[in-house]
Amino acid sequence: MDEESTGTPHMSVTRTDCAHLSDPEWEALQRLSQVIGEAAVATMLRTLSPTEQHGVALGYIVKKQRDVAASVASPKPRVESLKLHVSTYTGKEDETLLRWLVELDTAVAARRIVDPMSKVAFAMSCLGGRARSWAYGRETLGSYVLQHV
Repeated sequence: MDEESTGTPHMSVTRTDCAHLSDPEWEALQRLSQVIGEAAVATMLRTLSPTEQHGVALGYIVKKQRDVAASVASPKPRVESLKLHVSTYTGKEDETLLRWLVELDTAVAARRIVDPMSKVAFAMSCLGGRARSWAYGRETLGSYVLQHV
């Protein structure tokens, strides 16, 4: 279907035959002819009322827009975890515990750690100095108490 007509030589429809269609509707019908064939579009244009022709053209335009939107609007979710660095907290007076906890929480979420025991183990691995000694001392004491109760 070229710019001016559609169909076979003995069955063509020109743009002037469909002056009631807007340019986007005419272009949609040209693209539709590539899908269903020029003869089918020519027959449709000759047999359908102008209102029905508008409906077919608009329906094709809407379908193409939905196809494009569906292919663009569904990004693939990220499956791998993101490994962020967490500063080592040692418990010194100039360190801010709240800032370290925010860093830790962000890293846990980025790494997709959901198990509570894994969260504790990860947090303990980010400790240093007296904070690490304190945490592992409590962990050892807790394990001892649980085993002997």
